[in-house]
Amino acid sequence: MASYGWYKPSVPKKVDNGIKAVNKRGAFGREWWGKEWIMRLERFNDSARLARGRAYARKGQVTGLSVTSSGVTAKVQGSRTRPYSVSIRLTPYSEEEYQRLLGVLGLQPVLVARMLGKEMPEAIAGICRKEGLPLFPASFRDIEASCSCPDHAVPCKHLAAVFYLLAEAFDRDPFLLFTLRGVEKDALFKALGGTLSPEPAPESKRKKKIAEPLPPDPESFWHAAADLSRLPALCHEEVNLPAVLVRRLGPVPFWRSKMNFIAEMEVMYESASSCIGDIRLQSEAAEAESRG
Repeated sequence: MASYGWYKPSVPKKVDNGIKAVNKRGAFGREWWGKEWIMRLERFNDSARLARGRAYARKGQVTGLSVTSSGVTAKVQGSRTRPYSVSIRLTPYSEEEYQRLLGVLGLQPVLVARMLGKEMPEAIAGICRKEGLPLFPASFRDIEASCSCPDHAVPCKHLAAVFYLLAEAFDRDPFLLFTLRGVEKDALFKALGGTLSPEPAPESKRKKKIAEPLPPDPESFWHAAADLSRLPALCHEEVNLPAVLVRRLGPVPFWRSKMNFIAEMEVMYESASSCIGDIRLQSEAAEAESRG
């Protein structure tokens, strides 16, 4: 009988700016929805790959993690030079299913009120399941998941790492579960009769406009418009909403600091705006003096 010997497990390359799990030991998921997500994952898969996935999540091997209505995309650094590409997608609700969901929720005013208060009552999962609109996957066949690594197992450790980080994202914002079903949170809140606005800075007391929503294609947020000719003119216009671009992004699912991200960015934007104003006044004064 041939002996194949023992192979040393591969060691992932270190990542300097990866997304490290807040959870350092024990079970992932603090809220019922995060726990439910992990329970489904661990019910579907073998423990060895899941253990390595937890280690990857805690080491910060995952980068570029994005959650949109089109699904989840991420990069996970393994032992090879280039990180692996990971994608996860749940079956989105059809328009008919979405309207049915709204109709059922409309019969539950107490639950809707709690949802508009940014809570996710556990009864919501039961209502969705009863209507054939499950929030959570019933089996791994309900999930479209892929990884560019050579391991053909689904999920591999790279996919598992992303799944564990998603549980922490759900803990912070349970409505991401609806996002993965193709239902954007702001559209859901509007349909339920409420509004969803970015969280304001605690110290800010002046009246502000609400930031415009993100474009339908989130990728376009990160690219400048083709025509930048108006940029000098815009610098002279008063901006009455500091950190407007940051506020358009809304809460950051994988923000790890205890400080309020939007509030801190507002302070920085206001400080930068004040400095730019001073520079502009100095420049205008120097120009006027040179004209004599």
